[in-house]
Amino acid sequence: MDPLSVPAPSPPFDMATVAAALPGHPGLVRARADAETGLGGRMSPSVYNHKLVPAAHGRASPAYDLGYHTLVARPSAPSPRQQPSPWGGEPPQTAACYPAAAMPSFSVREPPRPPQLPEPPSSNELILTMFKGKRTHKPAPFDRLPDELILHIFSYLSTNELCFCARVCRRWYFLVWEPQLWTSITLTGETTGADRALRQIVKLLCRDTPGTLCHTVERVELNGCARLTDRGLSLLARRCPELRHLELRGCANVSNQALFEVVTNCPGLEHLDVTGCHRITCIDFSSEALAGSERQLCLQYVDLTDCHSLTDAGLQVIVHNCPQLQHLYMRRCDQLTDLGIRHVPSYCVSLREFSISDCSRVTDYGLHELARLGPTLRYLSVAKCDRVSDAGVKQVARSCYKLRYLNVRGCEAVSDASMEVVARCCQRLRALDIGKCDVTDHGLKMLSQNCPNLKKLSVKSCEMISDAGIKFIAYYCRGLQQLNIQDSPVTLEGYRTVKKYCKRCIIEHTNPGFY
Repeated sequence: MDPLSVPAPSPPFDMATVAAALPGHPGLVRARADAETGLGGRMSPSVYNHKLVPAAHGRASPAYDLGYHTLVARPSAPSPRQQPSPWGGEPPQTAACYPAAAMPSFSVREPPRPPQLPEPPSSNELILTMFKGKRTHKPAPFDRLPDELILHIFSYLSTNELCFCARVCRRWYFLVWEPQLWTSITLTGETTGADRALRQIVKLLCRDTPGTLCHTVERVELNGCARLTDRGLSLLARRCPELRHLELRGCANVSNQALFEVVTNCPGLEHLDVTGCHRITCIDFSSEALAGSERQLCLQYVDLTDCHSLTDAGLQVIVHNCPQLQHLYMRRCDQLTDLGIRHVPSYCVSLREFSISDCSRVTDYGLHELARLGPTLRYLSVAKCDRVSDAGVKQVARSCYKLRYLNVRGCEAVSDASMEVVARCCQRLRALDIGKCDVTDHGLKMLSQNCPNLKKLSVKSCEMISDAGIKFIAYYCRGLQQLNIQDSPVTLEGYRTVKKYCKRCIIEHTNPGFY
């Protein structure tokens, strides 16, 4: 008989009892349904999920597929119906496999309990865990310095460097903005918002007492601040009354109104540089200060270079208000004439340095008026004043015999006649520029014999000199430090003579053969 045709024996236990013990098992639910429908004596292989095991004689025996153990998934092949535990870990284990003849015993298993979470660590344990194995912070040696010493170190820093230091830490921030460090303010750059920067600096310096004055600020340099306007300069004038030094080079947006306010509110101002401020035409008090009082400025240094709007009337007001002037520079002020120059010696009797280079309207008459300054004048530059000749230079040389610097470069009417007077009268001369003048070797000979202390000499583009004149200079002026012979007929022989006698002399030339 074919073993496969033999009906399966009835299970050795009651399936209803098993279903009652394990009500949730899906296989038992199906078995109970089959029992109710009359299929309990024979169970479908699909229910048991049976697998035919080959017998010893090559036949598959169904005896190994009968029993309750066929409802449980084998360890080697887990059933897809088993779901993982919601708490994690392995799913609950089921009953082991029993032989068909054995009777298994069942017990109801309790549902898995959720794992207990560990108690959170205390704050002290957490801190120790965080810093375990790490080095504790050690203060830097700089932090041990007292505030007084740090302030002394900060006093050597510029404005930009102080602003960078203020970002380091809270202590440095308060030390940086101590008013004693801000005796000088320096701002440069075309893109610098000078108005806003000045407003913030003044605000921080007066943070303890808002609305007060910054008495410590004495020097302000705003060179190249193209965005500086009258508003920022007026703020500076109102809040910094102790200002003594002010530089506004290249601040083209500054006008007379703001400058008047500065000189009015800062009575101690001594140095004023407005080079390139084209809108400046005068230096005077504001209208409110002029009512009922005669005041004078304490300015001693004024630079009006490239102030093309300056006229003779403006110059008269300036020298009238500044009788203590010692340095006055008006280079490239094209509108100035002899009428304005004559007011300078009338009011500024202590003037020491004066420059009117590239003022083409000035003539010998203006130099005659300047000669009234006498021996007080030490520096004079009339370079590229085409109308100046020997007559004006002679008058200046006779009266201002203490001249140390004389620049007549580009005055082609100046010749040996005036150089002879200069050599005899101005024997203290230290620097002389006679470039592009009609000076010959005779003039150089007179200069070398009478001015042995000459340090700087320029004969650039002097076509009438030769090696002979340069040899006189080299032999008598042994202390010569700078010589300009560009575009002149000086040869290698004259060059070597200067190198022989003037050991420290720097020679400027255009001859590639010199060595």
